Amino acid sequence: MELNKAKLIDKYVLPCFAKTAKEDRYFVDDINSVCRLHKAVKFQKLESPGAADEGRIWFPIVPLVHSYYFTPDAKYKWGSRIWNKQEFIFYTSSLLNQQLRSDYIEVLEAGELLSISYPNLLALMDRYPEVHQKIQQISASNERHYRYHNQLLNKPPLERVKQFEEENYLFAQVASNSIKAAHVGLTRQGYEIQLKKLATLR
Repeated sequence: MELNKAKLIDKYVLPCFAKTAKEDRYFVDDINSVCRLHKAVKFQKLESPGAADEGRIWFPIVPLVHSYYFTPDAKYKWGSRIWNKQEFIFYTSSLLNQQLRSDYIEVLEAGELLSISYPNLLALMDRYPEVHQKIQQISASNERHYRYHNQLLNKPPLERVKQFEEENYLFAQVASNSIKAAHVGLTRQGYEIQLKKLATLR
């Protein structure tokens, strides 16, 4: 498993830090020493809400991943983010500002993921400027995504569903209507009503 982990890190993670990985073997050793390999099953929860220092940065090799949270009264489930394969998953507010983690992170398909704990990631950021720069870049990209998603939620239901289905084709093929509905602020029944309307327009 350790050999497989090293191969996956070399193939997928190190290219994200090409300059450092190429020039500094200490960096490669440090990444390998703190990185964990996980073999998740379908619908496995990777994280639940909790303390910041219990969070991890995730890197799914194969499975699609999404995150969600519950309203304070725990009556409604809201999708907060769809994560692509082979992209870093983390929450800036928890990693950098030590805020409580409020979201669940769940895989929709079985497959392998790599992860590093927030404390270990912060240590890498302190030690290697390229890691710090990369995390800042991803944080800015995540912020843009959240603004874009909020704009989607302000659109009429039919436009929401149409845009969501078009922009998240792979996710739409894997996720149930209940999961998709949570990401556009609708009930499953409401989502399916909009799907039927879209079908009549095609």
